[in-house]
Amino acid sequence: MNPEPFVVTADPDLDAVTATLVEAFRDDPVLRWTVPPETPDRERWLDGFLRSTTALLLAHDGRVAHTSGHEAVAVWSPPGQPDLDEAGNAAWLAELARVTGPCAERAVTLMAALDEHHPGDLPPHVHVMFAAARPEAAGRGVLMLRALTRRLGDPAVGLYAEASSPVNLALWQAMGLQRTGPEIPLPGGPSLYPIHAPGSDRAGLAPSALRAG
Repeated sequence: MNPEPFVVTADPDLDAVTATLVEAFRDDPVLRWTVPPETPDRERWLDGFLRSTTALLLAHDGRVAHTSGHEAVAVWSPPGQPDLDEAGNAAWLAELARVTGPCAERAVTLMAALDEHHPGDLPPHVHVMFAAARPEAAGRGVLMLRALTRRLGDPAVGLYAEASSPVNLALWQAMGLQRTGPEIPLPGGPSLYPIHAPGSDRAGLAPSALRAG
């Protein structure tokens, strides 16, 4: 079975992209910690977190790849982006807090942890923030995401992400990525696992089931 057609764009249908991300990440351990299942109006705050983060990357030269029906999507930023100064970062965190409501403290903690643990000594790389398929497309998701991740910028540039569970870490590693640096623990919650593939390895790399990056 061939992967469905997909596009790479800086101006996606943000509603459709966010809807897929919400479906894909609803039961992800990191998102369950960030927006706990018992949170009233949880879908609203999940949507706010995923939408605002995607919008931030797009505002700083990020890209979204998606299949024709948005069954699978990937969201990433190019090397060195988003490059926010102190005022810009403060504004972004304030917006993140606004759109995550009662989960604002955990959302800000998560993003601060990702920034703090992002390795400073890696060569230029794209940063995959999200890559996922809708649950009902799980059978096709592997093929679709393999095709999508081949389009993550220049194959000569490295790829970096944070796996959101040991299961997802194993999937990344099966596709050739390797751990880099210590795991990223969240207070009283799960850990994320930084992973990387050098640019020289990108041409043949096809990570297939990335749930968080």
